[in-house]
Amino acid sequence: MKVVFQIAKFLTAGLFILSGIVKLNDPSGFSIKLNEYFDVFSQDVSARQDSIRVLVSMGKVRCVDTKTVLYNFDTKKEFGWQIMAMSATANNGGSMGVKTTWGGSSLAEGSIDIVAGDTLDKRITIRLLGPDSLVLASADKTISFDSTGATITVQSAVNVDVANYAKSNGWLYHFFKGCKQYTLYLSIFVCALEVFLGLALFIGWNIRLTLFITSALILFFTFLTFYSAYFNKVTDCGCFGDFLKLKLWHSFYKNILLLLLLSVMIMGIQHNSQWFSKRFGNKLMAVLGVLILFFGGYCYLYLPVWDFLPYKKGNDIKQIMTILPKGERESDSIEVSFVLYKGNDSIACTSKEYESAINKGFQYDVNRSLRRKIVVEGYKWPIHDFSINDPVNGVDMKDSFLNDPAFKWVYIATFLSETDEKITQKMATLFTWGKSKGIVMYALTAESPEASKAIVSKLKLPFNFYPADQKMLMTMARYNPTLYLFKGSVVVEKWSGIQLPSVREVEKLIQ
Repeated sequence: MKVVFQIAKFLTAGLFILSGIVKLNDPSGFSIKLNEYFDVFSQDVSARQDSIRVLVSMGKVRCVDTKTVLYNFDTKKEFGWQIMAMSATANNGGSMGVKTTWGGSSLAEGSIDIVAGDTLDKRITIRLLGPDSLVLASADKTISFDSTGATITVQSAVNVDVANYAKSNGWLYHFFKGCKQYTLYLSIFVCALEVFLGLALFIGWNIRLTLFITSALILFFTFLTFYSAYFNKVTDCGCFGDFLKLKLWHSFYKNILLLLLLSVMIMGIQHNSQWFSKRFGNKLMAVLGVLILFFGGYCYLYLPVWDFLPYKKGNDIKQIMTILPKGERESDSIEVSFVLYKGNDSIACTSKEYESAINKGFQYDVNRSLRRKIVVEGYKWPIHDFSINDPVNGVDMKDSFLNDPAFKWVYIATFLSETDEKITQKMATLFTWGKSKGIVMYALTAESPEASKAIVSKLKLPFNFYPADQKMLMTMARYNPTLYLFKGSVVVEKWSGIQLPSVREVEKLIQ
């Protein structure tokens, strides 16, 4: 039992140290994952909202029958409709189009057939119904036709008070939403705790307390990974950051294994031997705890020590985006099977067996007969959302960026309004110098064009910002802001905004 205890202890310690270090190396990355979890949780506990129903009919003919879900913050919303002739005349018939809007956005469209020689006047009824079928808004309109078509086009809108139907969210929803502003601190704390517990297990320090905290942590992560995998809520758990991507079920099985190892350690706790005296062990763990937290803070401020991201130094991002690695599939390999029915009997068959089953009297039901199963997953491109948008010309400059062999700055201030102004002004100095050396500048932000223009004007910057996808920018820039130096499509170097390079450093890189 002593040997089994030691094996379980060192395996658990090793997994905790590895998992904690690779995430602590990139705390911003794990912070993004925590944000994703909190979004999922807040969505799952949010109040289930009622629907508003829209009905548009002409006599007994219903051309629009749709529902729209309310939001918890809804008070008043605009309900609009437009009715117009679509090549409809009294002599030849045709159709009449109906469009409805909700909150200024298109909701549903439909059409009503007009029969030649029919009554010249068509009465249209519009109804907006609440959850209890109470009429919130209504209108009856008559459209007249002559030999050339409809004499009028009806277009109108009303403001509808829906405050009584919009349900407010509970405290748990606001709790998860509130947690999002602390994800970076939680990321550093949780990752540091993992490393701390792994080291404590390794040297046998305060084993009862260590096993208690470790068990609680693993039980929580077991529930979290099961919930994510069963309901397919999050793409990957983030257990090992970008160092190793685990599928959700694999991560759950890993936690089950850890629970078994912890059970062995709890049963054999009497076999634990502490490497150091209690007094020295306490001092050692206190020092290690401070160093672990310092490491996490350093990796946040100065970028990861070990870069596992696709935008790391030396990577050719054009090659990563376009060249399929040997042995990989470009798309998923999908097996399609059919479920055919004959009375109370049913069979599943492949496309090769389909014709034979049909000949035996089985029938295909379009609503429930097709199944798709991924046999071999296609290659997941590490970079699939890279783009640089020019709002003036309305074009994506991705290709011109990747194909230009010159040196280029890529300055990423994802949240420009939260960026230190001194850093941005220092970047302006580098831009001015780089421009004289032929270095092209691409400044990217997730802020709106109006907001970025206001900051450019306020700081009197000699460059403008291009809008880009926030998720892409947060993948590239683990610190806000981050600066890249590219040569063509190859990453030459990158810096955290807190350590922007000097002119002398850049001169050495571009020689």
